[in-house]
Amino acid sequence: MTLTPIKILFVVETLSGHGGMENVTRQVIDQLNGDTRFNAGLFIFESSEQIASENWANELVWGISRRFTGNPKIYSFVHVQRLAKFIRQHKPDRIIALNTIPCMLARKAISYSRHQATLFSWMHLPPKQRYRPHYLMLADQHLAISKEIKSQLVELGADPQSVRLVFNPVQAVDVVIPRPQTARFLFVGRVHFEEQKQLKDLFDALQHVRGNWLLDIVGDGDDRARCEEYAQQLGISDKIHWHGWQQNAWNYIATHLQQVTALVLTSNHEGFPLILLEAMARGVFCISSDCISGPSEIISSGTNGYLFPVNDVIRLTTILQAVVDGEVLPDAQNIKQSVMPFYEPEYMARLKSIILQDAPIEHS
Repeated sequence: MTLTPIKILFVVETLSGHGGMENVTRQVIDQLNGDTRFNAGLFIFESSEQIASENWANELVWGISRRFTGNPKIYSFVHVQRLAKFIRQHKPDRIIALNTIPCMLARKAISYSRHQATLFSWMHLPPKQRYRPHYLMLADQHLAISKEIKSQLVELGADPQSVRLVFNPVQAVDVVIPRPQTARFLFVGRVHFEEQKQLKDLFDALQHVRGNWLLDIVGDGDDRARCEEYAQQLGISDKIHWHGWQQNAWNYIATHLQQVTALVLTSNHEGFPLILLEAMARGVFCISSDCISGPSEIISSGTNGYLFPVNDVIRLTTILQAVVDGEVLPDAQNIKQSVMPFYEPEYMARLKSIILQDAPIEHS
């Protein structure tokens, strides 16, 4: 007897294509589809988000609702009707909404479709700072990628029993990226002068670091020109190498940079920064702001990295200076071992268990 796979529909607004959220979503859907018990795909609500790349969603998209007007009430109504029609036709068992608006649209579509399906929220950034976070309370269950996100969901009114802590997955790799003799720092991600990634703090700190060091920036964004200009003003531009966005950043780093002393993250906020896990999976020491949320749940001070208070340039300078001065960092294999609970097999076992357990809940 052949069992019918559990059908899982991920609903999301248009994403730029270059973020960690896209990487994790792709990784999870691919892993689910590699298990005969599951069948997963995407339904995308077209939004005003500028698309840098659609490659992340290749062969995953089951449906798209195009935006044909600038009137939000009209296109939201049409998005709901199109998703409701999709749900009636394809009858997904689980629907996972990646953000507040998709959660609200999915709940309405489920209601109009008259089909029973469990609705999950799956936030990749702290919910309280998102647009209309109360929409998340329309979900039956919540997948929390950090303890702080779980706490915020409960504060918003979610039943603590409905919030499942899953974290984010990282693939185990055999690669160890060695350290050079001269300090070589690394930033990977969207280039924001301030906003989320707050690269200004990194530049301000490095301005005061004495000795030989280099900074490699693998990523891109609208603020790149502003960042380059600011580095020039500080007199450190000759020590910064800009590599642009790379389709596979870690393959590029291993092939072209070859050596890294430490990855640095100066964010004002995160969800659960996959980049820290990816670096540690390769034995790379990490230095991160202790922002909401995630870094403090990944970094164990002195074991696999250091934390510094958000926007504390003086403390960041002190840490970077110690590294440049030759502080002995932990063994790469110990760093790799420190993130074992986040490796993909353990993560997928947790997620699949949650998906298999939950049944639809009646909503009035």
